Amino acid sequence: MKNLRILSLVLVASVTLLFNGCMKLDEGPVGPQGPPGNANVKSFTYTIHPGDWILSSDPNLWYYDRYCEYVTPDIVDYGAVLFYLKETSGKLSWIALPSTSLYRDNGQVYSTEYQPWHSDYTLSIQWIDSHPTNPRKPTWDCVIKAIIIADYPYYSMKSKGVDINNYEQVKAALKLADD
Repeated sequence: MKNLRILSLVLVASVTLLFNGCMKLDEGPVGPQGPPGNANVKSFTYTIHPGDWILSSDPNLWYYDRYCEYVTPDIVDYGAVLFYLKETSGKLSWIALPSTSLYRDNGQVYSTEYQPWHSDYTLSIQWIDSHPTNPRKPTWDCVIKAIIIADYPYYSMKSKGVDINNYEQVKAALKLADD
């Protein structure tokens, strides 16, 4: 009998909780419409100034690391991070990274490379110069646009034939605003 009474109390409490959870609460007014976009895509721009580059143990390699809360382990494992560069030294369009440029010194051809990298909560750009005795680092501001995409929008974009190396196509496909 005692067990039946306890079972009845538990049943009444459960039913009460169930009905209270289903009650509709008073809702306030609907807020203003937010800007168009995609909740699964984050995009922002940042600048690497000449003094921001850090020389690595390799005298031909400089790097810049930036904390980024959007690059979660899920993004690293299943999403994508796209990098684009706009140098303030004269290039006016966005260039997809990685990128390699050639230059001459005393008739010899050398290369410089921008290599992007990302890991959990970190965005990194490496600058590599192949000159064996006089490697240079950027002496100009490098404007970087990072686009962090969750897995579904990235694969959807690729399946629609969007060229991820063309910033204008990516911008249109993901409905990115200029910033």
